[in-house]
Amino acid sequence: MHLVWLLLFIFVGVEAKVGNFSLSVVPQSIVATFGEPVTISVEANGYIPIPFELNFGWPRQDAVQVLPNRTITFANGWNNKTFSLMLHPVKQGRFIIKPTVEPVGFVDDSRLFVLMKVAMYKPLILVSLLIGWTYTACWSAGYYPQIWHNYRRKSVVGLSFDFLHINIVGHICYVVFNVFLYWNSYVEEEYYRRHPLGLNPVIGNDIGFAAHAVFGTGVTILQCRLYYNGGNTVSIPAKVIIALFLITITLSMSMASLRYIHWLDFLYVMSYIKLLTTMVKYFPQAYMNYCRKSTEGFEIMNRILDLAGGLFGILQMLINAWNFDDWGSIGGDPVKFGLGIFSILFDFVFIFQHYVLYRKPIPTKDVNVPMLLSPVKVIVPSE
Repeated sequence: MHLVWLLLFIFVGVEAKVGNFSLSVVPQSIVATFGEPVTISVEANGYIPIPFELNFGWPRQDAVQVLPNRTITFANGWNNKTFSLMLHPVKQGRFIIKPTVEPVGFVDDSRLFVLMKVAMYKPLILVSLLIGWTYTACWSAGYYPQIWHNYRRKSVVGLSFDFLHINIVGHICYVVFNVFLYWNSYVEEEYYRRHPLGLNPVIGNDIGFAAHAVFGTGVTILQCRLYYNGGNTVSIPAKVIIALFLITITLSMSMASLRYIHWLDFLYVMSYIKLLTTMVKYFPQAYMNYCRKSTEGFEIMNRILDLAGGLFGILQMLINAWNFDDWGSIGGDPVKFGLGIFSILFDFVFIFQHYVLYRKPIPTKDVNVPMLLSPVKVIVPSE
């Protein structure tokens, strides 16, 4: 009989641990100003067979003080309670406040933490937010000068088809990555398992921005089908590059379907393809401009807006690094930061081509030159 009761107690305890009891901290991410206290809530829901304690006495009291009581005691039985705690930041920086649970292992506390970013000046937080909306607007608006330019001319001569088709592959991959990581709980749980003290890197704005990029690039590609193109097509090298991307996507999707890899790994593959498209997409347009000795037909305003967005993005990173004393955030994602600098450098290349090298119009216009092919001189209809 004692053995039966012992087994029943273990069964109830396991069920309480994994299914019937939940413990969370709300909000999990906080942005505060130096010296400004903020309130968090500890929410408990469900049945527990034995009492336990939650202790917020983390070792960095010199950075963030937890008030008034750093220890919360939960009695056995049903607990549907909310406890409030006050965090008082006394130092700039980025801090992860993780409480301890006693007895250890009684509840799953892998996601029980608070990410707190403490700024020196509140006005700089607002300035950073404003800059963020500014560079998002610049990048989003950057598609429309080229679309309008094509519509007004009823021609896409001077625009690289390779650039557009490689670009849209990257944007579609980025949409898939954002949508599934943001909305799919199965993928999100795997991300948290690999990054226990991390937050979901995707926000709603990322999905909207990526979807808009697909729309803007897609409209431009449609114009290439409708308007005069001077005989331009997608070049063989570009087709090979796109085919390699599609093969990689197909193989990784098949491996995820057969459970050789996790679906999160498939999404990482999609993000890597997005990064690779950013590295190669600018070369065809720059090479075409060089072969034609002209940037006519290529609307420079889209590169100016892209450059403005990139510079505003770097400015925001610098402001946040200084305000939060978090200079490591700049080098925290060197690939993303490096690709941002790479895009800015190419923007300068296009601007130099447009305003310095090929600023004078030429009497004849070249057919758009696919990547790695020689230019062909033809006379095109007047615009």
